Amino acid sequence: MQCQKCKKALARSGSHFLCQGPCQGTFHRNCVKGLAADMKAGRIRTFCNNCEEEDSDDEQEDGGQDFKRILKDIQGKVSTLPGLRKQLNHIMESMSLLSDKYDTLLAEHEESKKKIIHLEKSFITISNKNVYLEKCNIALEQRLDKFDQTSRKHNLEIVGIEQLPNENIQALIKTLGDMLEVNTTDIEWVSRLPQRKSCDKPAPIKVGFTVNGTNARDAWLSQRRKLAEISSCDVTGGSQKYKIYLNEDLTKPTRELLWKTKKQLRGTYKYIWVHNGKILVKKGDGDKSILIQSEGDICDLLNK
Repeated sequence: MQCQKCKKALARSGSHFLCQGPCQGTFHRNCVKGLAADMKAGRIRTFCNNCEEEDSDDEQEDGGQDFKRILKDIQGKVSTLPGLRKQLNHIMESMSLLSDKYDTLLAEHEESKKKIIHLEKSFITISNKNVYLEKCNIALEQRLDKFDQTSRKHNLEIVGIEQLPNENIQALIKTLGDMLEVNTTDIEWVSRLPQRKSCDKPAPIKVGFTVNGTNARDAWLSQRRKLAEISSCDVTGGSQKYKIYLNEDLTKPTRELLWKTKKQLRGTYKYIWVHNGKILVKKGDGDKSILIQSEGDICDLLNK
């Protein structure tokens, strides 16, 4: 075997250097430049001088190629800057437009808030007026009902007299008056009300007394206890034995309020009655009478 550089034979047992580079050659140690210095410095040497130069050239070549590639990348990126600038300008214009729209929306929002506050105040005002008008309407209805009820103070309502064909109502009332032992000369008019479709009982009869006949009407009411012994057949001569009742002539609202009063207060209040168109209740003997003018009065009594 000979040295790759000097071409002289290598000692079989002598020290020599084996290159790990592309040449894979074997050299005398003295033929490899710088090997002694590297060994003295403790550096491990794997390439011969030729392979080191080739490796260095490759590194330089690779470095040059890397530089060219980086330079090309930089140039490519630099070439995109004008397009990026246009995109940036477009973005800035869009941002400016959005900013203007946002300012417009913000102003509209503030204006809407003011309108909403104004509407809320208007709603409260209208609501208060509505409550006031409802109270006025209730008060007006109560006044009208009171006036209507006052106009009926000379009237009576008789319930339970059988209605026969071709009846003579005035004669029936005269017969009933005689049974109750009351005067019938102050009666001004008599009329039977229309029959209710949903009611199988006889239609009531209204009796109107003269203006000066209030005492006569009260006399009839004071004698109604005697009705416990009188039935419809006793007055009409018919077959029905309806129980007869004498009531004050009440308006529809007063009649409905009386019905609600009896329904809700019966059992709690011992006495519930009507006097001169006014509904009165009393809890027990010796207690003070209480006037019922509305459903609110009923609720107040229930909550006590």
